[in-house]
Order: sequence, then structure tokens, then C-alpha cells
Amino acid sequence: MKNFRRSEINGVLGSTFITSGGVKLLIERDLGDDLLHVITLPGGATYRVEDPQTGEMTLPDKGWLERELAEGMRKVGDANGPVAPVRAAAALHDPEEILSKDPYAAARLRLMLTLLEHGVDASDPRLSQAIDSIWDASMVEKFGRRPPTSTVRTWFSRCREESVELADMMSMSGRVPRRTRLNPFVEEIIEQERPRYWANRGTKQVDVLAAVVARLVAENLRRKVAGESELDMPGKETVRRRITEMECRETYAEKFGEKAARRKYDGSGRGLHTSRILQVALMDDTVVDMVTCLDADRAMVAGRPHLCVIMDAHSRVILGLVAGFEPPTVHTAAQCLRLANAPKLDVRPDRRARYPALCTINGKPAKIVTDNGANYAAPGFTEMLLDLGIAHELTPVGAPRHKATIERFFRTFNTFLIDKLPGATLDPSVLRKLGIDPTSEAVVTITELKELIGEFLYLYHITHHSGIDAAPLDKWHRGTLAHGRDLILDTRKLEIVTGVTVHRKRVTANGGVRMFGMQWKGENLPDVVNKLVAKEPHSTRLDATVAVTTKVKYNPEDMLYVHVFVGDDWLRLENTQPDYSAGLSLWQHRQIKEWAQRQSMQFSTVAERLVARDELNRTIRETFPDMNNRERRAMARMVGADPTARPAFDVSWAEAEHRHDGLGPVIEHQVPAEDRPDAYRVPSRPGFAKSVIDDEHDEDLDADDGDADTAASVFRPARPIIEPSQIDDDEFGDEEYR
Repeated sequence: MKNFRRSEINGVLGSTFITSGGVKLLIERDLGDDLLHVITLPGGATYRVEDPQTGEMTLPDKGWLERELAEGMRKVGDANGPVAPVRAAAALHDPEEILSKDPYAAARLRLMLTLLEHGVDASDPRLSQAIDSIWDASMVEKFGRRPPTSTVRTWFSRCREESVELADMMSMSGRVPRRTRLNPFVEEIIEQERPRYWANRGTKQVDVLAAVVARLVAENLRRKVAGESELDMPGKETVRRRITEMECRETYAEKFGEKAARRKYDGSGRGLHTSRILQVALMDDTVVDMVTCLDADRAMVAGRPHLCVIMDAHSRVILGLVAGFEPPTVHTAAQCLRLANAPKLDVRPDRRARYPALCTINGKPAKIVTDNGANYAAPGFTEMLLDLGIAHELTPVGAPRHKATIERFFRTFNTFLIDKLPGATLDPSVLRKLGIDPTSEAVVTITELKELIGEFLYLYHITHHSGIDAAPLDKWHRGTLAHGRDLILDTRKLEIVTGVTVHRKRVTANGGVRMFGMQWKGENLPDVVNKLVAKEPHSTRLDATVAVTTKVKYNPEDMLYVHVFVGDDWLRLENTQPDYSAGLSLWQHRQIKEWAQRQSMQFSTVAERLVARDELNRTIRETFPDMNNRERRAMARMVGADPTARPAFDVSWAEAEHRHDGLGPVIEHQVPAEDRPDAYRVPSRPGFAKSVIDDEHDEDLDADDGDADTAASVFRPARPIIEPSQIDDDEFGDEEYR
């Protein structure tokens, strides 16, 4: 008896099993009388079992096989049986997965089952005729032309006795390791040399290759002398594969350190888990590897832009995105929060009609997860989120995989957009070295960059996302229908909480708020002045206009409005240049001012401007000739001489010799007067306290009051040629959320 009958179990003989106790057995053949010849692996000893009645060790029978299968003995793929390890890999897949990977496996199975049913084997002379009869028109239409007979003969080696399954017919090409063609001696040398790569951080893969080749060259010289065949040299890719086969946490830690191994292999906790939209949002920033121009008309190079992104972790939609050219700050994150809460009303009409949910990608997340960057770890950022009712969570230090979702978005952003744009990956200095003018070639303007980002986000939102098995926009829309959206409904509170505070700022009734070379007024300016003017200290009031001192908040990403604190409320003032300031960031405004200053410097030099100023002063003196007389009288009054008199003696010039200690000899000279005639004269500009003068000089002082007042009224110190720099409004005091 060669096998079990069809009514019993097929595919047992010649197969390898592992018992529930971990013993590896090969059921070699049927001995008759229900006895089986079973050997242990890998030793090959005959396997015996204890008879439960007599206690003797006997050969196993079919009843033993049934009992062992019931207790958990299982069949495994092993090289000792007809089930090869290659086929064992296919057995791990279910039928649907097998057909998705190899649709032709169904044709092989149908053909082989029919051949086995008709008793046709690989050596049967009727094989070609049987294949022609089985491979009919329906098979040709579904699977193409019939396979060659020689190919079908190889398929019989996959079949087990009287049994064949879909996994047996699955093509394993490219899914299992190929058999090596190298000499075992070469493999042994590679096996000995490859640990050197993981033992030393400075060792490269090419160093291992060099060591292997050196040993093989010496071996080939010996073989050549001995008249033996030479060994083939392994390729660089072969050595690389053998080295990477050893990579694990231990070898990686040995080469790169425990910290690197922990970052790469160890988990970072439970990770993010969400069940609805806006439950968790991820916020991060990155630098875009491209050159961007600030303005196409002015051709001002801005450099590499920074992106700040906030993403909904559940649906993967982008709630807000800010592009700027300054390093990320708390103000950048605040602007990103404003955009995340604002509806997206700038969607094209045709896209809005096709995808209405594009306009509703906004909301207030319950929790925001960030890394430990300085802009996110600052106490001001956490306080700002708490004021808005949002929890803040910092990821573990050195664990970027904790927020891998948003990191993957940056990779997608670079792949789909940035890498395809002109000016990518090179900064202006490199472009100039290559002979490219970054202000006119290979750059993208800010306006163009924002438009391109909008196009990319549209494509990203409607494209299927493999991580969530849906389009982000579709999952967001279904989430809004199921759970709704939370919003910060008081937009003024959002602007105030996220704004930058300027303390002790002057607000005048005529000029409003002046900062950064701009001015803010509006219909609320009278209310601001009326509510605060009564509380203004008397010593700080101005004569020319009504002014008050208070706090002012502004948005550095949009200079159109500011908010003024009036004690119990915040009132909004509008920029006097709304067309210029709408959507204008403070950084852009300063760049434009610097550009205008550079353009003015190119128009005229400093010397030319000084000459022009001197001509202006000369023209003023010629227009008002009495000014020179007043100045001369004032100067004469200071030195106590007649304004019209000439000096009574010649003035000589002498210079003391230099000394190392700075104490030069005294030059002998004669003074014109022993006593100063103006010793007791009241200064033209008295101080805060009145000078105490002896009573005997009161009459002289009363007589001289008129001259002193006259001198004070006509004498003014000469103005310098260059105006002193005014106090910049940017130099304010403390700011909130800095």
C-alpha cells in the first residue's frame, strides 16, 4: 500500500510534521497493516510511540496520526519532503491574495487538476494532446494562449501525490531568495569578513569588499600554481546584500550607538489614535528647498521659504498652511491656527461646485501635538492654546516617528511639487556661482508659490490616501456629517489671543496708532480716545493733540487691523492704506522698506545728499538775513564780548607735547580777563529747580532778566547736517507670546 486511500487523508506520506511537543517528524511511507514509517528530523532515527495498553515502544499507526492531528500536530514545509520551502512561502497567502499577486495561478490549477484526474503525468506521451483538449477557447480568452508542454512538465514537481492546491501553483518568481551561484568557499570568506562592517563605525561596505577581493586574489594565485580552477569574484551588490542580512538592533547599536538604535528600532509609545475628526491635530514646520522671489516687479530674492502646517490626524486634511521667510516663531504658529479656524472661501467656483466640502476644511482641534521646537516648547504657545481651549502635547524627544503622518506629508509635498519647480534645492549664493541670476532666472514668486500650494492641496485632498484607505476630503466630509465641527466662533477673541502685544503705546486723536512706518485709524478711534483720555496722567498729556497710552495688539502676518485696549474691551482700528496692507506680513513690509531705501541709495550718493542739504540751509539764510545777526548776538552774549567788536589781541595756537600718561606740561598763557563777567548770569535755559543766588545780586538779576529772555528766545543750537535717527516704533517693550 503506497498511500492513504482517497476516503482517508491525502498528502501525508513524504511530508514533514511538527508535533504539539515540538518534535519534527517525517512520515516516510506506509508499511501496511495501518503502520507508518516515521523518522525524526534532522537525525533520521525511527520514531516509536508507547503502546497505551502494554507500555511497549511500537511503530506509529494511522490512529496515532489522527490523534496527533487532533492534538495540534501540523504540517510544515521542509527540504526533506516534497513540500519545498519555496512553496511554504506561498501557503501563507489566502486565495484572494494569491490571485491578486498571480492571476495565472488559477489557470495552472485548473489545468493540473484536470490532468491528475485523467491520470496523466509528466512522462505520459498523451500530455500534449491532453493539454490541447483542456485549454479550450474559454481558457484562451481568459488566460491567453496555452503554455508549452515543457513548462507544464515542470509544474508536476509542485504537485503532491493525488493532491494540488492553489498555493502550489503560485509563481514565486521574485518573492523568494534566489539560489546562490557563488562557490561555497567564496561565501565562507564573505561570511567571515562582513562582521567587520558592523564592528567599527568607520568601516564602509567597500572596505569589506576590498578585504574579500584581496583574500580571493591570494587564493586564486595558490589555485593557479596548483592547477585548480580559479574562483569568481563577488560583485559589490552581492557583498552589500550579505552585509545588510546581518542588520538587526544589536548590530546597528554596535555600529551607530545605542541612541541611534533606540531611535530606529524601539517604539515611541502607543502612538496617535483618533476616532473622529478634530480630535487630534498635528503641527510642524519645514524648510522648502527652493529659491523664492518676494516680488516679481521688484525682483527681490527672499530665500528659502518656511512652511508651518497643521493637519487633522484622523482625516489627514490640511487645516492650515503658512508660507514665510523667517524662522518659525510663535507668531507663525498663531497665524496657522487662524487659518485653520477660517473657512476656505477662495476655492475656484468649478471646484466648489464639484467638491463643496473644500470650503469647510476648518475647525478647532481638541488637542494639538507638536515636536519640541523652540517655537512650540515656549510657554507662550501653550498659554495661547489654553486661552483658546486647546490641549497641547509634546512628542517624545528624538522620536520623529511619533508624528510620522505629517512628516510623510512633507515628503509628498516635495515629491509632487517642489522637486518639479525651477530653483529647487539651490540657494541664491549657489545660483550666482553657477552664473544664474536668482532675481530673474530659476525662481518662483511668492504669489506663484501660494497658487501652486493651493493647486497641490486640491490634488492632495481628492486623491486616495493609502494610510486611511480613502481620499482625505471624503473622510473629512463623512466625519463632519457624523460628528460635526468645532469652531472658535468668536473670531475677535482669536485675533486678540494670538496677536502680538505692544505695551505703553501712544494713540493720538489726530494720528491714531503709528508703528512700523504705518498708521491705523478708523471709526473706533474717537471711542478709544474718549474712554481713555480721562485716565491719562496729567504729566504725559500733549499740548498739540489729545493722546492716550494703552496696549495695542497686531497680527504680524496681516497688518490691516490692530486692536486697542480700552480698559474693558478691545476696539479695532484699520490701516490707512488698506490696499497695501491687506494680507501683508510685517516681514514683507520691512523687505519693501529696505528695497525702497536701496533704490534711493542707488539714485544719489551720501555726498550728493549732504551738498544738497547745505545748499538748502544757505538758501534759508539768504531768505532770512536777520537770522545771522541773531546767531551772532547769541554767541557774543555767551562769551561776554561785543558782537561787532574785533579781538583786541591776536590769538596764537600752541600744542603741548605728548606724554604716555596723558599729563602734558602746562602751556604758559595770558587770559583776557581774570573774572568771568557772566559768572552770576542766569542760564538762558534754566533747569527744573531755581538757582539760589545771594541777595546782594538780586537787583542785577532783575535787570538782566530781559537780556536773558531775549537770548533764550533768539538763540538755538545749530542743527546738524545729518538728522539724528528717530526712535523706531519697532523698539517697543515686552510682547506677549514672544
